[in-house]
This record gives sequence, C-alpha cells and structure tokens, in this order.
Amino acid sequence: MISVKPIRTLPLSITGEWCALQCDHCKAHFLKNMTNIDHLSKKLELNYFKSILVSGGYNKKGYLPLSKSSINLMKKLKESGYKLNFHMGLIDEKTIKHLISLPDMVSYDLMLDDFVIKNIFHLKDKNSNDFKEEYFMIKEYFPISPHILMGANYGKIEKEYEEIDFLSKDPTPEKIIFIVITPIQNTSFQEISLPSIKEVEELWNYAKKKLPNTKFYLGCVRPNGNYRYELDSLAIDLNFHAIVNPHPEAIKSQNNIKIFEECCALL
Repeated sequence: MISVKPIRTLPLSITGEWCALQCDHCKAHFLKNMTNIDHLSKKLELNYFKSILVSGGYNKKGYLPLSKSSINLMKKLKESGYKLNFHMGLIDEKTIKHLISLPDMVSYDLMLDDFVIKNIFHLKDKNSNDFKEEYFMIKEYFPISPHILMGANYGKIEKEYEEIDFLSKDPTPEKIIFIVITPIQNTSFQEISLPSIKEVEELWNYAKKKLPNTKFYLGCVRPNGNYRYELDSLAIDLNFHAIVNPHPEAIKSQNNIKIFEECCALL
C-alpha cells in the first residue's frame, strides 16, 4: 500500500477565492487553502515543490477560466520542470487545444447525478451526458484520473453505481480516485449524514467486480475522526493501491508502506 502525503505538490488557485458556482457542498471553501496565483512566485522560490495542482473556482458553465496569461504561466512552469495536474472541471475543445502537452494529468470529477449537477453544483444547463462527453474528450487528449465523489446527493449513495458502470466500459481507467462528501461549516451540508461504511463497502465491492484491473485510490477529500479511521481501514482491507493522508491507527499494522509526496493522481 502507498501512503500519499502530497507535501511536494503546490495547490494553486488561478482564481483566488472566486467561484461563480458556489456549490452547496463547498461554497468556495477549498479555495481558501490553495495558493493564490499572485503569490505563486514567492512559493516557488522555496525550491521545495515538484508539481502543481492547477485548480480554482469555476464559471457558470462549470469551466475553470483559463486565460491566455494563465496558460502562458503554465507553459513556463512546465518548461521549468514542474509536473502539472489540472483540476479544471468541464472544458471545451478549443481550450483543450490551447493546453496540448501541458497536463501530466487531468483530475476529472465524474458526476452522473442530474439532481446534484443542477441543484447542488448549480449547473442548470448541464446534465450527466455533458460529463460523459467531456470525459471522453479529455481522455482523447490527456491522461485522466476520474474522481468519484461518494455521497454528493446529501450523503446518499445512488448514482455512484452508474459512474462505476460508465467507467467499466472498455478501455477502463488505470485508476479511480474515490473521495467522500465532507460536512463544511456554513454550508447546507454542514450537518448531513455521511454515507454509511456499509454502503461504501457495497459500492467498492461492486466496483472491484466491475473493474478488476483498475487501481483504487482513496483521495484527500474525506471526513476526519473515527469515520476516516473506519473508511481507511476498509480501503486497506479491500487492497486499495493508495490512500492520501491515511489515519495513523488504520495503517499501524501495515508493513512495507511506501510513501509518495505528490498529488495521488500523479502516482
């Protein structure tokens, strides 16, 4: 098992704390922990980071607003030897063509629940077909690491099975990164019931049968505390390939743990 501690990947928001969508489960919370693009040069002076997570807030179409200047900056970073993991949401083919040869990986949130897309992500003009089409489009140009967000529908696990079915079609992905909805203060999700460990186990067992040759990762976004301990323990029992920041008690009895210090999508 690989313990991922992504301290050598710099999370970068090219939009600062701005996000037009203001999704119900996030409200731009995660952007606050990222480096603002205006402070990037100072961070890189440390000569500590090996890679950069290129992210930020999305516009009303669900796109990461990549300007000409930000793309030029990415080119300079690439030329300087940094690996780039793009977390860019939905995207059009015109933008993709401006990014050719830049991403070492694209982290893609696959969402096939129309209720979540329209009512939680606030993408009123999008549906599951858009997410399917753009998955295939991105995959045509770049390496892709699909992410499955468990419990996005107020803690319920439903459409995640459809997401597994979709990914089980040939060619199957090399890896799937599972993340879990996390209660965030001052959002409508702050007191939701989390997916039960039993429900997660059923989903993961289903996924194992449908995708026997795909490596499973447990990503960075998931609740802390005892829930994290139980979740991480389950992932270990099911032979997950990698876990990001695993609960120390869950891995206490594990031998031969390898360490990876960048974004798990780059593993």
